[in-house]
Amino acid sequence: MADVETVDRAWTLGTGALLGPFRILDIVGLATAYNIVAANPAAKDPDSTAGRIAALLKRYIDEGKTGVNAGAGFYTYQ
Repeated sequence: MADVETVDRAWTLGTGALLGPFRILDIVGLATAYNIVAANPAAKDPDSTAGRIAALLKRYIDEGKTGVNAGAGFYTYQ
């Protein structure tokens, strides 16, 4: 387990990508990511990986942290 920044940094260093997965999710929008994972039947099980991802994304969305357009997601934007 690691924080968002560490995961993104490891991803960019390891793959050569310009952005890590959490920064990409912020750009795409957390509602879009939530809708995709929620379509997976496994997301109904809160103990499954899909269920835990859906719950995390829902929490951020409920807090108004939907990504770059909202000014906050996994990162804060100005």
